[in-house]
Amino acid sequence: MFIPLLLSGLLLSTALPALAIPFLDQLPGFKLRVQGDRELQEQLRDELEKLRKSDSTLKSYKDPREVARYERGTLEKLLRSLGYYDAWVRQAVSDGDILYRVKPGPRYRIKSLSVTMPESLREGLGGLPLEVGDPLVAEKVLAGVNRIKQYLADNACLLEIDVSYKATVIHSEAAARLEYRVAPSPDVRVGEVYLEGLTSVEPAYLRDKLQLNSGDCFNRGKIDAARLRLLRTNLISSANTRVSEPYGGLVDITFTLQERHHRTVSLGVGYTSDEGAGFSAGWEHRNILRRGEKIEVEAKVNPVQQTLKGELLAPRFFSREQNLSASAELSNEDRDSYQAKAITLGATVARKLSKHRTASIGAELKFSEVEESEELASAEDDSSDENYQLLSFPLGMKWDTTDKLLDARRGATVTLEVRPYVDLGNTSTTFIKNTLVLTGYKTAETLRYQPTLALRIKAGVISGIENLDIPADERFYAGGGGSVRGYAYQALGPRLVVSSDGETSLSDPIGGRALSELSIEGRFRFSKSWGGVLFLDGGNAYADPSPDFSDLYWGAGFGVRYNTSFAPLRFDIAFPLDKREDIDDDFQVYVSLGQAF
Repeated sequence: MFIPLLLSGLLLSTALPALAIPFLDQLPGFKLRVQGDRELQEQLRDELEKLRKSDSTLKSYKDPREVARYERGTLEKLLRSLGYYDAWVRQAVSDGDILYRVKPGPRYRIKSLSVTMPESLREGLGGLPLEVGDPLVAEKVLAGVNRIKQYLADNACLLEIDVSYKATVIHSEAAARLEYRVAPSPDVRVGEVYLEGLTSVEPAYLRDKLQLNSGDCFNRGKIDAARLRLLRTNLISSANTRVSEPYGGLVDITFTLQERHHRTVSLGVGYTSDEGAGFSAGWEHRNILRRGEKIEVEAKVNPVQQTLKGELLAPRFFSREQNLSASAELSNEDRDSYQAKAITLGATVARKLSKHRTASIGAELKFSEVEESEELASAEDDSSDENYQLLSFPLGMKWDTTDKLLDARRGATVTLEVRPYVDLGNTSTTFIKNTLVLTGYKTAETLRYQPTLALRIKAGVISGIENLDIPADERFYAGGGGSVRGYAYQALGPRLVVSSDGETSLSDPIGGRALSELSIEGRFRFSKSWGGVLFLDGGNAYADPSPDFSDLYWGAGFGVRYNTSFAPLRFDIAFPLDKREDIDDDFQVYVSLGQAF
């Protein structure tokens, strides 16, 4: 336990001198006064504070006078962008602090507004973000350019969309003339669509993803969307486009593609103080049948669990919006409360219902041999070995608006799974396992360290049979790195009272028919590479099928994140707040890839 902590401390101590640590950067304080306009004063102050958080050039200045000159230029540019073309800014430095005095002068307003473009296109343009009499605000002027570009992209077939503007300032009137201009361009439609550079991927598979057909209205936005869909197949490393010269009102489009290497070998290592060091190795082929089918083989080994799993993913299974995944897995678990060996075969079809909603249905057959602890077997007055042939039909629904899979900073997810089980060898063993998981993420990007508040709620219920009649490896358990940090894996939940030689004690966890978990994290980004986390986890498992969020065991801790290009590397240390004597350790350590949730 001590060695990883010591090594982490040494790594951090040797890395810190090379890092720019934001909370040690100190800029001189400032005051800002705007003559006769309190609202403008607050706006300028807010913009200057934002600048101080994000401008690396500003942070390189040490002399307050250099800072003042740099920020004065920024304030003058900002005032002009807001329409104050006669404003002046003065700065003074006293005792290391800066005072800015601003005289804004009159605010220039739009005297005339015109749009130069063909009459046939202008009829449906509608309103722009500004009109005659409005202040000449740069942000709204540029928004007008984008509004016209978007209108033309949606309603015209122009080969080139080039929108510019000209603002003529009239100082004597504190006014301006604003003109938008659309450069002339021919209307064209799509002729032929070509794919070049493919070696192993079937062209028909990628062509279907383009969603571009001969005769379609030419639209560069649709071409860019087609390029993005090609890259998202994970089969293409680059996709460039070439548009021919117009002929007969048509243009040909050529996509020049470069395929990615389709095979990947991966190795991984992780550590938790409750399970020890773990290793993983994997191999995948992302184009095994030439149409984006992916086969993946992965092995994971740690002192308590060993698995070997193979999975085939077939995209566009009978529909553009459906995927098929089929898997086979060998597993061996050696837990405190049970030992389980299993062979699992399964297949699932997932259908994308909308941008954020996905539904799935599947079938799974699991052959397992489960040996419960001797204490539990004695309490049941039954053999400790059980063989099961569990057939299940998992039904799932997921709603996901998060921005990233392994490091979400905004959005939310709702995941529901209903899984009926029947034991083919003993049809009286029939039960339904229901699991609901909610997560939410909110980031204050304008604040220092860009804090993210992350929340996870999980609840589960098993109904149909008594707790101890459910296979031990299918019951709910709480505790561990993906559950309640600070407690050992599966250490929370119901236990039996065991009597021996006149003394009573608690058995190992037996699992339950209900589960409640709650996790809250505050995530902070100290630099591009380094971050930190404060967290609080609560959870418990129950013998009765009724989750109760009022009877939770709590754990708290902190962690360090090193952000890689793929996902953050996570190091957490957690402490049990409801420590049980002779059961719970003083703390637990977790090292892995990706956020906790």
